[in-house]
Amino acid sequence: MNIDTIIETRERLDRDLRIALATMEKKSTIYNIRAAIIENQNRCPHTSDKYNWAIIDHCPYCGKNFTSNAEEEE
Repeated sequence: MNIDTIIETRERLDRDLRIALATMEKKSTIYNIRAAIIENQNRCPHTSDKYNWAIIDHCPYCGKNFTSNAEEEE
């Protein structure tokens, strides 16, 4: 997976999630977006020679939180 694709997907999914939350979607839209975000985070290598952004608590490319156990709580 290309790191640029990871970044673009994150931006698109974040925008879609903000729109869905702002319009208070009652369908499964929010759940589907959340699942797509988790899938994008799982495919992310969390490192890049191209950008070399610093990782501090969150992956700068996909947004995965490394300090939270949110996935384990489910």
